[in-house]
Amino acid sequence: MKPILENFRRFLKEVKNRWEFDVLVRLEKDANLYADIFEKIRAIPGVTIVKTGERQRNISSTQKAAVLEIKCIVGETGMGNYALYLKRQLAKLKDEQGDRILSVKFTSPPENLSQN
Repeated sequence: MKPILENFRRFLKEVKNRWEFDVLVRLEKDANLYADIFEKIRAIPGVTIVKTGERQRNISSTQKAAVLEIKCIVGETGMGNYALYLKRQLAKLKDEQGDRILSVKFTSPPENLSQN
């Protein structure tokens, strides 16, 4: 056990290229955002944390909107390519009943968390 602890620091690496995206999503009114869709967002490669910046709001009789804070580890493709990938993946998501995300919009430039 002692050799493992002595060499432990050698195996630890600080994660670089961490980014936070603020995303406005428009959903069908009956979409289950907090369970089904959050779970699917977390399954997108690179996504580490998903939370809401504010409560979801009804914007019409058939739609609602929510601002999501999504933290990601961006790979070698770079932040720009990952942002396009993330947007495409989010636009494909549906909950278990088939209610879906209707639109995805970044509300601010991504923030590089690796510099903090």
